[in-house]
Amino acid sequence: MDILIWVFIAILFIIFELTTNTFVLLWFGISALVSAALNYLGFDIYIQFAVFIILSLVLIFLTRKFAIKVTEEPTKKATSERLIGMKATVIKKLSANEAIVEVRGEKWSAIIPEDANVDDVVKITSIDSIKLVTEKID
Repeated sequence: MDILIWVFIAILFIIFELTTNTFVLLWFGISALVSAALNYLGFDIYIQFAVFIILSLVLIFLTRKFAIKVTEEPTKKATSERLIGMKATVIKKLSANEAIVEVRGEKWSAIIPEDANVDDVVKITSIDSIKLVTEKID
């Protein structure tokens, strides 16, 4: 196998890693570069493949905990998700069950109970697309 093939494989793995951010493909890219170096030094193709596979697996297993920690879902919720459970004030009624509500100084579109009126306080229960879903507070 030509050294340029190993370099090409390494570049592909590294580019794919940059697009996925999984910390798995990076190790294949590094292993391909090591195999390219072995090719340059004149090692047999079987040794190059063995080093590529073994080094890739070793790097994956050694960095697995770090990769999981780095690629975990963020613990912060989206702004709208943080509003669930909060109270909002109806500031403008658009229709029987739609309105503009104010939460912490921000205005949001909301689905409100039909019996809610302007200046009523409602509780945010969920989110439907980009609208807050509310219920009336007794």
